[in-house]
Amino acid sequence: MSVFFHRAPLVAAVALASAANFSHAQQLEEVIVTAQKRAESLQDVPISVSAVQGSKLQEAGIPNMAALADYVPNLHIASASVNTNIYMRGVGSGNNQGFEQSVGMYVDGIYMGRGRQYRAGFLDIERVEVLRGPQGTLFGKNTVAGAVNIISRSPDPSDELSGDVAVSLESFNGKQIEGGIETPIGDTFAARIAFKQRETDGYVENTLLDEPEGQIDETSYRVTLVWQPTDTLDIKFKYSNTEFERIGAPSSTKYYLPAADRDALFPNRSAFASIGYLLTDFFYPELVAEGEKEFVTFKDNGYGTSQADGIGIGINPDSNDEDYDNYMLDVNWDVGGGTLTSITGYSEYQYIDGVDVDWLPLQFIHRDDDQRFEQVSQEFRFTSPGGEFFDYVAGVYYEKSELEFDRRVTIDTNMDGLVPQLLGANSLFTVLTNGAYTANQIARNHYYKLDSDSYAVFGQGTFNLSDTFRVTVGVRYTEESKDVVSSQFLSDDLTGIDNPSDNFFLGFIEATSFNTYRYNFNEDRTTDKWIPSLNVQWDVGDDSMLYASFSQGFKSGGFTAADDQEPGQLDIATYPCVPGQPIEACYDPTVPNDDFEFEDEEVDAFEIGGKHTLFDGSMNINWAAFYTLYDNLQTSIFKGVGFGVTNAGKSEVQGIEVDMLWQATNNLRIGLNGAWLDATYDEFENGPCTAIQLDVDPFCGTPQGFTSNDLSGEKTLYASDWSATAFFDYLYTFNSGLELFLGGEANYRDEFSSSGDNDPLDYIDAYTKVNLRAGLRGEHWEMMAYGRNIFDEEAFAQSFDTPVLAGTHTQFMEEARVYGVRLRFMF
Repeated sequence: MSVFFHRAPLVAAVALASAANFSHAQQLEEVIVTAQKRAESLQDVPISVSAVQGSKLQEAGIPNMAALADYVPNLHIASASVNTNIYMRGVGSGNNQGFEQSVGMYVDGIYMGRGRQYRAGFLDIERVEVLRGPQGTLFGKNTVAGAVNIISRSPDPSDELSGDVAVSLESFNGKQIEGGIETPIGDTFAARIAFKQRETDGYVENTLLDEPEGQIDETSYRVTLVWQPTDTLDIKFKYSNTEFERIGAPSSTKYYLPAADRDALFPNRSAFASIGYLLTDFFYPELVAEGEKEFVTFKDNGYGTSQADGIGIGINPDSNDEDYDNYMLDVNWDVGGGTLTSITGYSEYQYIDGVDVDWLPLQFIHRDDDQRFEQVSQEFRFTSPGGEFFDYVAGVYYEKSELEFDRRVTIDTNMDGLVPQLLGANSLFTVLTNGAYTANQIARNHYYKLDSDSYAVFGQGTFNLSDTFRVTVGVRYTEESKDVVSSQFLSDDLTGIDNPSDNFFLGFIEATSFNTYRYNFNEDRTTDKWIPSLNVQWDVGDDSMLYASFSQGFKSGGFTAADDQEPGQLDIATYPCVPGQPIEACYDPTVPNDDFEFEDEEVDAFEIGGKHTLFDGSMNINWAAFYTLYDNLQTSIFKGVGFGVTNAGKSEVQGIEVDMLWQATNNLRIGLNGAWLDATYDEFENGPCTAIQLDVDPFCGTPQGFTSNDLSGEKTLYASDWSATAFFDYLYTFNSGLELFLGGEANYRDEFSSSGDNDPLDYIDAYTKVNLRAGLRGEHWEMMAYGRNIFDEEAFAQSFDTPVLAGTHTQFMEEARVYGVRLRFMF
């Protein structure tokens, strides 16, 4: 832990001891949130909530949810090439696109159903509310760890024409322009248009290709229309679009297993691992030295030995191309006895990924994804006016979604001519089959389509038993049905990589080496759940509140989206077919295995907390202590030759969270947020096995194996013991009216595990990132200089076993040091 955070409690104690000197400082402004489906002061909401204002996002240069996670203790968001890991209090979803999220995200009241939607950048945000702990009653399924509520800015017909535009220039050739304009149209109508365009060359240098890695080009805009035809009717319509393109990925093979250790640690490694090591050692010995450098990678991104002749494997080079659309219609009608609300939402996205999944300078393994998602939702809600003996909110909800993708994983053991140079054979397949099979490239081609329908009825009521004591009870009932098609065919370059092939050697190699088969599964499932909650709240004096709560939640079950899985009649990685035998005579390709479907994840949560306003309103201190039990955890597991899913027993999560905000003087504001977390698996006897365990027992953790990796009592993923943020904002006004402003943050995160097998090599070390900014502001302009991660801390978002190359590990790097300037005009 850094010296700064060892001293933080002492600094806070000294500050509190001398607080009387500042008791007449300006009061903190009230923060209004909608965490309970009605507008309330943050200090009155009996939930652990962090609220970040849109102005803070803009000033600190926070472009998206992944960057915001640094500022919110116990929230971790890590984007990799394909998957997005969202974890709250050490609980999240594993690496499988069939999993839904443990932390639900809502944009202007519309549920974003897939983790990929967390990648869309912030645009014209009013505030972000992060709700910790299960939020099942009011927000529904897939909020077992928490919810993120994002509210964008809206115009007001009573306001005048206004707008702003900001231009930023940053390190790595970064450029950004963003702004918005709003105008009233008559007395009852208003419109707002917001936009953002961001470019950067990326902060990782690919020394093999001699170009920056992780280049980004992002364009977003939102149109908002507000109509208030009467004093009792308010109608909002919003449409937003984001186009995001990333070339390359900020990832690097940081630990390459030395030759001296391979036979000792991995004597049974596959022929594919051996050839990968042999070719890398011979042709690219500089990989080790390059991996030891900071913010450097050394991989071919699918181009092979020459970028000049284009992509050599797969469909797309290592890149992301994403397009998001969101539509929202929000109608609020004051009917006298309360407010009737209708929220209609439609969201869709499509992305195309190319991923160099061997993370080596070799043309070896490549993955291409083309995914499409669309969702329609409708909520009707009635909210009582408040201030009565019984205040309530009740409603119904419907959601329909369709997830569809095509995926291809291609393996090339010619490796763009390197195998012939070294071995004298056209490919490793030729060597393994004594010349019987001469393909250079083989592929598995996976199609997946999931249709989901969900219905819910919910209600929450508060009994105001006295002026200082109230009890809130809630319940939600949900029904959900899912239908899935998951099919796959194998192919090679002998008959055309786009064409199905039942070649015996192709089937044998894919099955025994990668647990991959031809199959065609059609399945369905239904589920229904009651989700109760109970909250007791007690006002202690005029400026303090204590609460205690119990809540339940669930994350929907479903069907794995992994392509490396065996049909149900076969054992893992077996191929009982003989040459010339039809597949249907060998096994039934329509019967899935037991891991294909996974069950609902459930949670029981207990929390106590308090919210306190001190020193005549100049300081807020909010805290929460929680104890949570999760059952049937949905977990992705590596089965030696492929990935599967399982419901992995139980986990136990407990911790404390504290948020402090202090207006120390009229000019200086100080904040300190911190969390302690103890998140462990209570029961997880057959956890994912490490690479060393799998070398000893290729079927470790399965019925065929003789060993297992019992993770009971071990930490869950992305669960730092300690995390904290300290920040300050200073404002000085000159006699001329000009304002000088200074600000900064130090964000600390303790070490955490980022790999499901808890391999010590995949633990991420603790790190602290420091950001600073300073500027001048006039009535209609603002200029600012800023720095993010000013000490250039090389922090990692994720670490994992490099596919096939047993013993080697790859990491995704977070942002390097960035300096920038911004000029903003307002009117």
